[in-house]
Amino acid sequence: MQQDFKLKIDSGAILWDGFGLQTLHSGVGRHAWDLLQALQRASCFPQIVPSVPRLDSQFLSQTLSGNSFWPVSKLKPWSLFLAGRWVKSYLQSSTGPCIIHGLSNYNIPAIRSSRLRKVLTVHDLIPILQPEVVSRALGYFLRYQMPRAVEAADAIICVSQWTEDAIQERYPHSRGKTVVIPNGWANQSPASPSLADEIPMLLTVSRMEAYKRLHLIPEILQCLPPNMRWTVVTDSRGYEFLRSFRDSRLILRTQVSDQVLQTLHQSAQVYVHPSLWEGFCLPAAASISSGVPVIYTSGSGIDEVVQGAGRQRHSNDTAVQWADGIQELLAVPDRYELCRQRYHSAPSWDNVAASTRALYAKLGER
Repeated sequence: MQQDFKLKIDSGAILWDGFGLQTLHSGVGRHAWDLLQALQRASCFPQIVPSVPRLDSQFLSQTLSGNSFWPVSKLKPWSLFLAGRWVKSYLQSSTGPCIIHGLSNYNIPAIRSSRLRKVLTVHDLIPILQPEVVSRALGYFLRYQMPRAVEAADAIICVSQWTEDAIQERYPHSRGKTVVIPNGWANQSPASPSLADEIPMLLTVSRMEAYKRLHLIPEILQCLPPNMRWTVVTDSRGYEFLRSFRDSRLILRTQVSDQVLQTLHQSAQVYVHPSLWEGFCLPAAASISSGVPVIYTSGSGIDEVVQGAGRQRHSNDTAVQWADGIQELLAVPDRYELCRQRYHSAPSWDNVAASTRALYAKLGER
């Protein structure tokens, strides 16, 4: 007979797989850090499995200590195997049950135990929906691993309704396991816009991926008035790509601190997001939280984030149409009020932590 699984969520028996937590300059890493802080405020203290060579320094105090069983590797399959070894060791060294939570779309270790429950957070299925945006090797692995992760999970957290719909359509056996818990929003109220006659400033925060469509930025900028300035916060590949256009109106930043990023959001007049797909889009939420409206490509999870605090563009719109949309949004007199209304209807990270903690508790009662 199986051992009764009764989890006290304040007992330290919650493990997070470390894959995706290598840096806060990624959607998964940012999500994990904001959620972790909110859970700790609610007296829930997950411990992180060091299944990758290096975690962001912010996570180190929550990371399990001990020697690795095998040489660590950046390869996703090896990291997943290593996570399973850590979980197995944890179970062998403890007598109670635990939860393992993978926050990076697919990372549920294969280990099985009557004392173990498994949670998966899925941000999006973009590499499945558009396999050409990833390498062939990664595409093969995800097509192999994703249905197995869905099958193994006891619960699947989706950060948007769009993500849940995509999972249930692609993997019908996920029905009954999924729950929508949107990302939280910053604990700040949108600041009133400055009345000073400032240079119109646009902002985009995005890494270099084919579906992010960074190539549209210099094309759109060429269609805008010469007094426009556009700051792009990106990764090293995006930096190298965009700087080749040599446009002095294009201001490139990389690896910025939270404080600098917040200042950039507050200094912008419009946030521009040409990406074809987003499971949620934390940068759009950050801009709206700063009173800055968003112009974006419709058709994915970002629709749920922006709602009335911005303007949609279609995937086949030209650079001229994007430029026209930006200028129309700049001319909207009540754009700050639209942001304020959207912000006050959005959940905080404390709300997200409460929902996540309730899910942990529910699994512990099964």
